Amino acid sequence: MTYNKLVVDIEGTVCSISFVKDTLFPYFLEQIPLKLRELTYPINSNDEHSSPITSVVAGFPSDKTTSYETLLEHITSLVRQDIKDPTLKSLQGLVWQLGYDNGDLVAPVYQDAIDFIQRFNRVKENKVYVYSSGSIKAQKLLFGHVGGPEGSFDLNPEFEGYFDITTSGFKQETSSYENILKDIGESTPSNVLFLSDNVKEVQAAVSAGMQSYIVVRPGNYPLTQEDKSLGFKIIDNFEDL
Repeated sequence: MTYNKLVVDIEGTVCSISFVKDTLFPYFLEQIPLKLRELTYPINSNDEHSSPITSVVAGFPSDKTTSYETLLEHITSLVRQDIKDPTLKSLQGLVWQLGYDNGDLVAPVYQDAIDFIQRFNRVKENKVYVYSSGSIKAQKLLFGHVGGPEGSFDLNPEFEGYFDITTSGFKQETSSYENILKDIGESTPSNVLFLSDNVKEVQAAVSAGMQSYIVVRPGNYPLTQEDKSLGFKIIDNFEDL
């Protein structure tokens, strides 16, 4: 089947899963204690002089923002358990921005993904979108600092739009993909191809009427026999598209 809209996941699909788990998360955990020590407790987001980080952490439950120790423990616990908390995602985006800006962080997006996205976009009617559990801010930061042979470059101009769990819903729910279809104005779901390393996300997208393939990359969780028996197309390189 053909398609003229492409929606891509990030982690384990267009970018190494190890970059998130072995670079971004540790960087955040290393930097966040320093950032939290700069705040005044209990957190008061109504303070006209509050910092951007204060405004974000005010989104955590009030009983978690009474002190530095309580807030740090709460944030660390969310990260360790890989909880998809919208406030945490926004906070991570702020901290990662500092790392990208000072050159500590460079995104290792797969070259085959870069090549395919750029080639796909050469067709006038085609459009590419991003859907990740990471915040839209974090998505734009990552694609704005893609590593290349001559230094980092900005891949964001290749994308028509971005979606995350705050705009569309959780990625294993069919309604999230229906929301995306509505947002991009697509009345024929099969015109859209969603790529992800997560089988349950692929199932949800297919349930919404999209085409969807499972992407297998180095370091991803191995597919089980049950996963393979579901009949979804499996690719390990965007050149297979």
